Amino acid sequence: MEASGIASGSLQQRTKKPIVILITNSFAAINIIHSGLIKKLAVEYHVYLLSTMIRSAEVNQINDQFGLDLKLVNLDLPCQPAWLALLRKVEKAFFAECFSIVTQKIKYQSRKEWQWMPKMLRLINQKSFTKSILKVIRKSIISLTSFSIKLKPLLSFHFHGVISSSPLDLRENRIVNFLRRRHVKSLAMVISWDNLTSKGVINADHDVTLVWNDFMKNEFLRFYSIFNVTEPKVIATGIPRFDCYFQKTSENQNAEARKRFNVPSGNQVILIATSALRHFPNQLEVIKDVLRFAKVEGNLHVIVRCHPADNVDAYNQLSEEEFISIWHPGNLPKSSDDRFYNWFPELDFLDSLSQTLRICDVCVQFASTMKLDAAACGKRVISIAYDGNNPLPYHQSVKRLYDYNHQVPLNALQFDEFVTSRDQLYTALKASLYKQKSQNALSVIKPFTHFTDPKSVDFTFNTIAAWLT
Repeated sequence: MEASGIASGSLQQRTKKPIVILITNSFAAINIIHSGLIKKLAVEYHVYLLSTMIRSAEVNQINDQFGLDLKLVNLDLPCQPAWLALLRKVEKAFFAECFSIVTQKIKYQSRKEWQWMPKMLRLINQKSFTKSILKVIRKSIISLTSFSIKLKPLLSFHFHGVISSSPLDLRENRIVNFLRRRHVKSLAMVISWDNLTSKGVINADHDVTLVWNDFMKNEFLRFYSIFNVTEPKVIATGIPRFDCYFQKTSENQNAEARKRFNVPSGNQVILIATSALRHFPNQLEVIKDVLRFAKVEGNLHVIVRCHPADNVDAYNQLSEEEFISIWHPGNLPKSSDDRFYNWFPELDFLDSLSQTLRICDVCVQFASTMKLDAAACGKRVISIAYDGNNPLPYHQSVKRLYDYNHQVPLNALQFDEFVTSRDQLYTALKASLYKQKSQNALSVIKPFTHFTDPKSVDFTFNTIAAWLT
């Protein structure tokens, strides 16, 4: 029996097709590797990883954890030249104007160097040139990134297919375009609900694109149908990393989780899920508001779960309180401005995340994906929409984040408590901690999770297998 768990035999070993998975984003790694999808793929295919964050040590960890034999493509991704980065920014601006993407227009308000762009785009739009120019830019990027001497070593692997786990990353686009020019089929996995409206344009044509839900499917078709002669194939597969939320757990498992986070017996739990610091620099003030509430109420424990791009040192002043537990990734790179993007999450990341959600009674969040994570675990959600002690201008305020395109349809479901002041926060906390749970919480969010059972990993694997046939 092989380490991957498939039947032994040299014939079967020879007939497994080689595929390569591109991983340039930490959350893409969680969605493919930590969810267990990688294990299913490795049973049927020779899986190679080409990644900006995974090296030999990480591959060995993954193989040991899942009993696999993944291989690493030891190749550095080509650098993105300055002219290409600029062209992509211009393309993103045209894309936002063409499809009236509010997310990008809000972002421009805080970027002085790009404030002239909306005016220019409105002028061009009056002449009906926007779509035509957008098509030309995208076609040019795809063509110009289809050639690379540095990528020629990939041809020796004779890959049957390439899976792009972050298809809005231009580095992955380059590899896909290079391999597709050599007739290697490609599949894209859009890893988050905000990507299609916040990350610009996918500059590669894939055979199949996988998305979370029908909202994203319809978005994709609306955006990318203009670039193709035939309608692009896009499939809603659910969210592989959400499968762990829908699995049953025992009382013993929950007790172990409470012990892991130092939660005293009988105490209710408030989970605070922080955002990236650049999105909401004043979130510490709101966290202190929650802590004051917990101290006055008593019999409460607060878990502060830090976003990997949040500064854990900001919370050192809180760590002396016995009713607080602070969690932050322990293996982030210690240097580099973009360390979050070079971070490979520890293999227990999903376990730890699901445990904190399972044992909490209410989740306080700042316009992040945790809003949906908590709802998937049947937890009450409080959405913070005030800036602490001092209101910020709109382009810096947390309020702007709830106006992003991907947030609007989720806001419409109104399953969370939307608070715009400290007093509203305290009222919402009291109500959330003491009212009974809703019985139909999962049915409310099903349009966004696609499944409310642990089916996404299997469905995604079967979809990929059908594409590779």
